[in-house]
Amino acid sequence: MADQEVLLLSIRGLLPSLNPALKKIGQYILDNPSRIKLLRIRDLAGECGVAEATVTRFVKTIGLSNFQELKIKIAEITTDREPAEEFVYDDVSKNDSLQSIVDKIVYTNLETLKNTKKVIDIAELQRAIDALDRAEKIDIYGAGGSYITAENAAMRFYRIGKRCNIYNDPNQQAVSASLLTPRDVAMGICNSGRTVSTVNALHKAKQSGAETICVTNFSRTPITKYADIVLFTSTQDSTFFQESMVSRVAQIIVIDILYAGLAVKNFSSAVKMIEKSAESLRSVFL
Repeated sequence: MADQEVLLLSIRGLLPSLNPALKKIGQYILDNPSRIKLLRIRDLAGECGVAEATVTRFVKTIGLSNFQELKIKIAEITTDREPAEEFVYDDVSKNDSLQSIVDKIVYTNLETLKNTKKVIDIAELQRAIDALDRAEKIDIYGAGGSYITAENAAMRFYRIGKRCNIYNDPNQQAVSASLLTPRDVAMGICNSGRTVSTVNALHKAKQSGAETICVTNFSRTPITKYADIVLFTSTQDSTFFQESMVSRVAQIIVIDILYAGLAVKNFSSAVKMIEKSAESLRSVFL
């Protein structure tokens, strides 16, 4: 996939870690992508109320060589878009009809899945699958909406024979992480990348020698400092939904991909375990 296809998503993911001046530039680009190709560096600086040198620093921060390269990539993005893609749904409002609510929620979730697919790093994904495959035990940490994803992950991995524990209480997370070994894996799931208890748990797990994985929406956040393997999602902030409702969709799709990759890697044994566990569940409901 061409780099320009994920450029805007990367900028969005960087925003929380940027200083106020750089954040102004990033937000302006996200809000006005079609205008960037028409602006000179002094124009963009003026629009954002910053110095030209600050624009240059922003360009370097997102991994580009110069402002001209940024303009070219943004031009490629906006030119390649279909007209319908220029339309962005507003948030749910009190005046929405039920049909409008259906349209907006489905659109938001589809965009979340499409954008998450764009930012998935296959090499990192493979590293995560290999780590989970090696692990004697997997401890998973999450809070709030991310804990629901953690429960889903534990259920998935458990069904194919992986020993899993999930924790959302900060004290239990800390104790769990301190008792891990280099033979174990710790996974922290946190959309913002800043939930203190989850970040601290992954930090302690890393200190214990465990291999660490995080699933998050934002780069250069505290949780990424303590993750050996970083898996990114891509969700758009929503005033109405808050972060948890939309982020769970992206998080769960990443977990499902890990589960499927792990199952395929151990196909014969995974199928047997899935069939065996399914049979046990059928007997429960007879």
